[in-house]
Amino acid sequence: MSFLEVLKFEFKNIFTNIPIVLTIVGGVLMYSFFYPQPYYNEVIQTLRVSVVDLDRSDLSKKIIHNIESAPSINVVRKDNSLLEAQNALIENKIKGIIVIPAHLKRDIALHVSTTIAVGADANYFLIFGDIVKNALQGILSESATIQVSNLLVKNIPVVAAKKEYTHFSLKTINLFNPNMSYTHYVIPAVFILILQQTMLIGLGILGGFYNERKKLYNAPIWMKIASRTLIIGTLFLTHMLFYFGFVFDFFSIPHIASAYDMIKLGVPFLLATLFLGIFFGGLIKNQESATPIILFTSLPLIFSTGFIWPKEAIPDVITYFSLLFPCTPAIQGFLALNQMGASFDEILVQYGLLWLQVVLYLLLSIHVLRCNEYKSLPHQ
Repeated sequence: MSFLEVLKFEFKNIFTNIPIVLTIVGGVLMYSFFYPQPYYNEVIQTLRVSVVDLDRSDLSKKIIHNIESAPSINVVRKDNSLLEAQNALIENKIKGIIVIPAHLKRDIALHVSTTIAVGADANYFLIFGDIVKNALQGILSESATIQVSNLLVKNIPVVAAKKEYTHFSLKTINLFNPNMSYTHYVIPAVFILILQQTMLIGLGILGGFYNERKKLYNAPIWMKIASRTLIIGTLFLTHMLFYFGFVFDFFSIPHIASAYDMIKLGVPFLLATLFLGIFFGGLIKNQESATPIILFTSLPLIFSTGFIWPKEAIPDVITYFSLLFPCTPAIQGFLALNQMGASFDEILVQYGLLWLQVVLYLLLSIHVLRCNEYKSLPHQ
């Protein structure tokens, strides 16, 4: 068979196989819009909280007013006891509880230390952090007013009183994620994993399809690999440009890296994944096995790549094992380039590792295809 005949044959077998098409076309497109949807509305509004005011003084009312002034806090209950508020939290009627202790005003007047308790549903870190942050702002705002007022009583000028109370000012700058956006943080990395997993599933199904039908066609191994590289590689390069172009713009994810650097890093990532997929497809016996095997690896890879769970908290053996998969250096490189503003020279380790994977998995894919051809030959 000529290379053109092999190319046509591979193209037909890929795009007439419904599971493959649903994976490498439908799956990629579906994930691009459905996966980011839960995180698209990142501004939490009207978080329901209960205030247990055991002091019932004008001071406690001012604190409650300050808390209610927060844009995302909605005081929907004012319970008489902590038990009532806890029951409301268990029943999911509220997401947080603020307890103002009895004798708060008296203790402050006597300069006795007191505690205002703030609790929130910690199952959702964004909710927990927002309730605690806004409650603390309301409490500290009133605390500052009291402290400055006490200094004014001592005939200290207003400006001096403010300086006396606040010896320093704190300015917080959120590096790499100024808006503290979950979308900006997790979606770019997950897109890399989606590209890898969908390509591996598609090539795994194709390899299983050929292994089920031994001697389906005879052609040089280099033609088989080159034709799949041309077809699948071109398709997934288009997918990658679609993800990091249109989809990034659609979800307002920032572009920091140049298109040239993104493509430069993306080429070895796609090639390494493609050759890994051919190798994987050559190992499995039937096309039904590809999807569950690859899906089983998805969750471990999400955590082992170090963008959701800190890499420092992951055992070294898992970290090193994850380096066998192209998504690990690719995610680290893409995040450094596009989210952290690194130069390409700063990701040469990840770039070099991807090219090593290209060579490794190309050799392995040639080996497994040659072994499969040998098994399919008639033996005397």
